[in-house]
Amino acid sequence: MGKKIAVWLGVAVTLICLFFVFKGLDYRMILDIIQHINIWLLIITVAIYIGGYYIRAERWHYLLKHIKPFKAMELFPYLVMGFMFNNVLPARAGEFIRAYMTGQKKGVSKSSTFATIMVERVFDGLIMILFFVIGYTAFHFITKQSDIPPVKIFGIAFGIKQAVLIFAVLGSLVFIGILVFMLLLLFKRETTVMFVHKMLSVFSGNVREKAGKFMDTFIEGLGVLGNMKDVTAVLGLSLFAWTVEAFTYWLMGVAMNIQINFLLICLIMAVANFAIMVPSTSGGIGPFEFFGVGIMMLFAYPKEQAVAFVFIVHLMILIPIIILGAAFMLAEGLNFSKVISEKNKEEAVK
Repeated sequence: MGKKIAVWLGVAVTLICLFFVFKGLDYRMILDIIQHINIWLLIITVAIYIGGYYIRAERWHYLLKHIKPFKAMELFPYLVMGFMFNNVLPARAGEFIRAYMTGQKKGVSKSSTFATIMVERVFDGLIMILFFVIGYTAFHFITKQSDIPPVKIFGIAFGIKQAVLIFAVLGSLVFIGILVFMLLLLFKRETTVMFVHKMLSVFSGNVREKAGKFMDTFIEGLGVLGNMKDVTAVLGLSLFAWTVEAFTYWLMGVAMNIQINFLLICLIMAVANFAIMVPSTSGGIGPFEFFGVGIMMLFAYPKEQAVAFVFIVHLMILIPIIILGAAFMLAEGLNFSKVISEKNKEEAVK
């Protein structure tokens, strides 16, 4: 029942966001922008974007090496397949599926592997906070700005600039909170575990037992946080990967003949990624477009130009990884529906 509510809530959020994005558009202008894209530069941009995933595979190597040493090239297909599932399934299910597939194929604990993926997300969140801080200076350094009337949803008015700040602050608090909890699990294990067990005391003994086993293997996956050298490497690779992604946003603008200040690119990337934490359909469709387009309109870009740019960037994020992930699944002899089915069966048994 809870899953159904989450799915329908996600659909509702996506439809509401897209309604405001599509409202009042001149589709001929959008088509004209798309028709004049520099195809060769588009291909180069997509290739660089995919290359950023290899940097993430290198980062995952550092996160997993205290559990079992893997080369980045070994991990790259599983990382891409995980992101593929994120792009086609709601609720970022690809995180769980990546841990499941890696555990099955590489013989490592699925819970520990999942913990390393959660550490990834926390570092991504910390880097997003940095990019948001850098990007928010666009409001001070870019003079060409426009006033957009608040959007009314169910009679409540939302100002885009205020919403941008609220989403970024809330997203930052979530990531910082998760990081603090992980550090407490690692360095104040007994006290933190006791606190968690106390919180779980309202549930049945079976649930508490499962939670205890999960925490033990989950904590093993947090081992990288105890090694400052590896933490520095993970932080540096996270910054590198997201800088490459920001560069592809900027390069896509060049390919579309849309000049965008790099500060604004940082702001769009950070806020759009915080926004996809909101329940939506697969791939963050809806919130990503709503906030990306809203930010560009705040800086006086025509809505059609903003919509064309944000949609093409989002397609660059989704489509190549879906295709590459599907190719890796074929190469690994994995079946899309079977992977999901087997993972769900295993969870039901636990």
